[in-house]
Amino acid sequence: MLENMVLSYRLLSTVRSDGYNVRMDAKPCCSLALLICLSAGAFAYPVPRPGTEDIPKIMAASALVCKGEVVEAPTPKASPSPAVISDLTASVRPDRCFKGSLDGSSIPVLFDGFITMGPSFVIHKGDYRLFFLKPQNGAYAVVDRWFGALPVSRELGPVPASGDEMYALEQDLKAGLQDSNQELVLDSIQMLGDMKHIRSTSELTALLDNSDLLVKTYVWQALLRLKDDSVLPAVSEFFESQPEPPRELFLPRDRLFEMQYELMREIGMIRDPEALPFLERFAVNGKTSGLRMNALQALRNISSPHSAPAFLKALDDANPDNGFSAMQGLLSLAGPGRTDWVPSWKQFDEAPALYAAKCREWWRTEGQQRMLSKDSARPL
Repeated sequence: MLENMVLSYRLLSTVRSDGYNVRMDAKPCCSLALLICLSAGAFAYPVPRPGTEDIPKIMAASALVCKGEVVEAPTPKASPSPAVISDLTASVRPDRCFKGSLDGSSIPVLFDGFITMGPSFVIHKGDYRLFFLKPQNGAYAVVDRWFGALPVSRELGPVPASGDEMYALEQDLKAGLQDSNQELVLDSIQMLGDMKHIRSTSELTALLDNSDLLVKTYVWQALLRLKDDSVLPAVSEFFESQPEPPRELFLPRDRLFEMQYELMREIGMIRDPEALPFLERFAVNGKTSGLRMNALQALRNISSPHSAPAFLKALDDANPDNGFSAMQGLLSLAGPGRTDWVPSWKQFDEAPALYAAKCREWWRTEGQQRMLSKDSARPL
């Protein structure tokens, strides 16, 4: 009964921050007690988005970073009260350590002894994880309960002579790209992207010859996170070829739709002016409101005068939220000045055509000149 209550955060049923619902059809895998399955239904607990771990940050916060198998772990119990807290200790046999040194052949790792309705960190005998640890009470605790014990391939890469801990992890994750388990391959791809910077992306780009479209979406996401915008033409073709994703996703059936949302989000994180042609096209002609929304967000952050025509066209977006975002982009390009005509979000939402016309008139008579004056005053 208890094992059926403990699910990985990667198999969570929740409402995500970008607005779509995710539900799981798959068999649970054990890691974090985030979704409690009862006979009457299920209740979700909000968690960080899967695959968003900041690996450099958690590496820096860790005293010991190793990957290995949990060889012993007591069984946690259901908590009689949310106030009851108790730690159990698992024994982890490491295959490789990337940071820190061991006193013995195993690592004592603390985890939650009681499962509550809230988030609980639980590991089980047989789990194989990449552990990010800190000393605590004579043992070790994960530095992050969400991302401190990540599923990882058992494949081992070459040990670099430099002793660079991030490069050593990069080599191991690249070895994981050859794992026979596709889920672990996808995990390796995602973690390489979450490293923020790697020495070479050649192993990732080689996977783009793979005929599996899901694998390609993971590689595109990783490369975008590594600031490699060369994949934008392929991502653009993908967006054009895909149907509108549903608001409610059932996983694993809808994983490709989930990655469509993920790639839209990555578009919103682009800050490279070289990507403006794609971003402007997405902002105006993107097939989905979400793609247009994220592209507009990226354009607003880059804040280039080149994007003014795209903002003007996006004022008439079918989604008033996008029209309002385009107006904000134009206001930012113009800089400080008269704003007595500027509507609130609610006002724009109630009369988007009216305020789009007002914005165009303001841009023609005032905003564009302010932008040009501001741009000419910038130091060379």
